[in-house]
Amino acid sequence: MRFPYIILIGIAAVSLWMLNGKYYKEELTLFGFAETKETEINLNFPVMVNELNVLSGQSVKEGDILLRAKRLDSNIRFEDQEMKISEINAKKRIWRSEQEGKLKTLESSYLQKVGDIKTQIDALNNKITQQKELYKGLDHIEDNQKVSANHPSMLRIAAYEEDRKNIENRYQLDRANLQSIIAKGTKDDDETIKRLRAEYKHLQDNKEIAVEIVAPSDGLIGNVHCKEGEHITDYRTLISFYEPNPTLVKAYVHEDYLVKVDIGDQFKISSIKDATQTYTGKVVGLGSRIVEIPPRMRKVPEFKTYGREVVIRLPAQSRFLQNEKLTLTGVKF
Repeated sequence: MRFPYIILIGIAAVSLWMLNGKYYKEELTLFGFAETKETEINLNFPVMVNELNVLSGQSVKEGDILLRAKRLDSNIRFEDQEMKISEINAKKRIWRSEQEGKLKTLESSYLQKVGDIKTQIDALNNKITQQKELYKGLDHIEDNQKVSANHPSMLRIAAYEEDRKNIENRYQLDRANLQSIIAKGTKDDDETIKRLRAEYKHLQDNKEIAVEIVAPSDGLIGNVHCKEGEHITDYRTLISFYEPNPTLVKAYVHEDYLVKVDIGDQFKISSIKDATQTYTGKVVGLGSRIVEIPPRMRKVPEFKTYGREVVIRLPAQSRFLQNEKLTLTGVKF
């Protein structure tokens, strides 16, 4: 009777060893969806769409013409350029007028000050002349009483002459500074006008160029964001384009299983609708934070769950559909 017990104990021990040893396999199942690389087609200049040759969802071959367009007739942009130039010229005229007004004010102030000094000097000279007339023929007047260089009136005249010289020097300096400011002040505006006129000429030279947009490779048309006869501004998306087959799978690993998924791990990826569509993919990216798993990716959609985003690269020959829901099965040893 002891022999069966020994056998049972042996079987249990082997089972425990297998459960905890290298022969134990834990299967991890996830849900994900196929993603295709999207390219947004746009232009760096405005156009008018003349001919649209594709619809959303349409398959195209590399080099197929997706649409024909021409550069937008840039009358509005031309008017804008001319308006900017006119505004700058008006600003230049106002600024120059202000500076010339300062010159006139400076000259007027200078002439006023010099005129006042001249009036004072003339008055003193008249006074001296009168004194000389009075002293003429009076020999008994002492020399120190006669008009000489040290006479108070002559000293005042000398002081006025010195003031006039200082005023003259200051005026010439201020005038030269203002003239220099006027000469240099509009150079930046002149350069801006030169640039705007060059842009204006470029727009005119290129406004009638025809444009053809072709498929960069075999693929699918996503959204068409324009229609025939529509004016499209620069850098606005005209068409979104997808590669023919999904190249990535985006899935979410429940937060309880984060340590069980790493870069380089492989998953068997299968279509939920067609089990024959099965490929092997490799983990190429892991999210940097825990996020809410979308309801579509949950085993029980009604219950909120959280996890980490996982990106898996698909082989080029995969035939999954864009955004198709998939099951991913990985084995960890």
